Amino acid sequence: MSEQNCKRLIAIGDIHGQYDMLVDLMNKIQPEDDDLFVFIGDYIDRGYNSAEVIDYLIDFKKEYNAIFIKGNHEDMLMDFLGLDKKALFGSSYPSNGGEYTAMSYGGPSATVNDLSHLMPEEHFEFIKNTQISYETNNYFFCHGGIIPGIPFKEQKRDTMLWIRYQFFEYPTGLDKVVVFGHTPQQKVRIESDKIGIDTGAGYFKKLSAIDVFTNKIYQVRY
Repeated sequence: MSEQNCKRLIAIGDIHGQYDMLVDLMNKIQPEDDDLFVFIGDYIDRGYNSAEVIDYLIDFKKEYNAIFIKGNHEDMLMDFLGLDKKALFGSSYPSNGGEYTAMSYGGPSATVNDLSHLMPEEHFEFIKNTQISYETNNYFFCHGGIIPGIPFKEQKRDTMLWIRYQFFEYPTGLDKVVVFGHTPQQKVRIESDKIGIDTGAGYFKKLSAIDVFTNKIYQVRY
């Protein structure tokens, strides 16, 4: 579905294993067939129900139009498991909430080293198939952000997953609004050239979404 053909273009912030918050948020949004959803990444880790989140998103895609962006946490997991040669910082995965993902699949005694045989193949495929970015006529979606002033097509994979202050503290100088997550904000950050929608669900605060056409915010608290 193109930007021109959808009624709402809704971006969903970093979920981080918060299944109940995700369900509550979707109950507020009330998805419709002519909506297009862009999930901004970081579906796993820190919260207690990463397995349930991935199950939900796989089923959601069967009913609604959805794009799934890769987050840096998915990237760390892929590197930790040796499943993506482009992925980075897998050695940091266990200390960044991965243990909660392991427990969501295998119970209290599970560790990150068990994930390779605990996660269903369907979940591995979901994560492998997430996109680094998604672009429409007026918006550019990625997890972390971009280097200001560099054309979108020249942005590097690692930048779009990991960048923080070098991106959002400066004007982008580009002709599309960049929609991003990754760095928690106290509230949804809406500027002329960027929209930040990570509001700290991974730290048991708020999960947010926004219809970028109208800037209508949908939000739930932990």
